[in-house]
Amino acid sequence: MKAPRCVIWASLMLGFVSIACGDDKADSQAGAAWQMRYQRAAEEYSLFRQPSHDELLKLQAEPAYRWSHAAREGGTGGAIYVWTHEGCAEAVACFWRMRWADGHATIGHELHSLSPNTLSVVREGADQWKPTAAFERADFDDAPEPASRPASRLAQMRSLASGFSGYGLSPEGDRRELRLLPTPVYRFASSNPDVFDGALFAMVCTVGTDPEAFLLIEARQTADGPRWQFGVARFSHLDLFVSYDGHEVWRAVRGPKDTFGQNASQTYRSFHVQVDESGE
Repeated sequence: MKAPRCVIWASLMLGFVSIACGDDKADSQAGAAWQMRYQRAAEEYSLFRQPSHDELLKLQAEPAYRWSHAAREGGTGGAIYVWTHEGCAEAVACFWRMRWADGHATIGHELHSLSPNTLSVVREGADQWKPTAAFERADFDDAPEPASRPASRLAQMRSLASGFSGYGLSPEGDRRELRLLPTPVYRFASSNPDVFDGALFAMVCTVGTDPEAFLLIEARQTADGPRWQFGVARFSHLDLFVSYDGHEVWRAVRGPKDTFGQNASQTYRSFHVQVDESGE
């Protein structure tokens, strides 16, 4: 997915203020310009739940989450956007900047379906995202029934999420542990009768705060009554392995059909688009 990243956040425990790639006016203006680019990149996409294009997903106006860190070639950073249907999170994307050794800049487009339907995506340009399958969910074993109150359901989701752990393996075999951010990056209340609550959690590398995977937890109505379900979405170039209560429940390993840029069903897609900075 992305080049190695480390967020330059000062310790919240010490009460320091977070700093992203400098604090002067020029850096602030540059950061604002990149945020506008991310917004425009998100707005390039029209996502539909049906091939007939009857149900257009809603792009949330504000990023669900922002991250940044200092590095060579001017540092990097990005923003996470979510598309919804009837309140439910149905797609998530990360748009992030990359400064290459020859000086040119790109925006990385990294997208994943979260939909129980096969999404139909419209975007102009050479790089396309064409999912051919729905996003897979699984039931929690022995999870309590979803609570009646939203606040109690949030506590349940955070408790369930805390049972997840994971790691990534680089092509060279280096292991990088993942840590779950305890607060959801996106919480939703649904008007869909099949989904009455849910949250999207980020699993980040221990050296940064940009997501390497997303964990979706939902309270869904099933044939057996209300049940908690989960799904994991890849957001990394690493081989990823995710466990729940010590037992592996999901993996994404590179291969002929699961490449750097997409998985076999294209529920995941990643590519770069060159940026022209001359007009700013």
